[in-house]
Amino acid sequence: MKTFIATIIMLIACQYSLAQSVNSLFENFKHEQKAEYQSVSPFMMKIARLFMNDDDAEPRFIKGIKSVKVLDLEECSAKVKESFKEQVSQLKLKGYEPLLTVKEDGETIKILAKTDEQSIRELLLYTVSQEECSAVLMKGKIRKEDIATIISDNQKKNNGRK
Repeated sequence: MKTFIATIIMLIACQYSLAQSVNSLFENFKHEQKAEYQSVSPFMMKIARLFMNDDDAEPRFIKGIKSVKVLDLEECSAKVKESFKEQVSQLKLKGYEPLLTVKEDGETIKILAKTDEQSIRELLLYTVSQEECSAVLMKGKIRKEDIATIISDNQKKNNGRK
């Protein structure tokens, strides 16, 4: 009986240790051959904010972003893409809530967010398919009303009213 309980505890511990955090996903794949990785630091985001006008919602949205990480594995080998898919499926997403999930023709796109009452603190987007594997992580304090304004403005543009 002790062996059985010890085995179950070991299995649970292994599962927990195999789970990946969002940041480790970027760290594990940014150095792969043909991987494209870009990181915009908080300092660079502050410099970019100096050149923005506050009148529109889009610059206010961008001003709320503190840092951005972008990972694109489209040119990587199939082995790297399979490893990425596996690690994405094992991500520890505690605190993230799904905003959008699209599954079509073997491609999965997910947008997840960590939020507080007034703002989005982290926005994670990832795409997984046979040909394309990519992820984007934005951190900051993005106001929900700015996102709603951007969506509303784009809907008006697409409906030909603006």
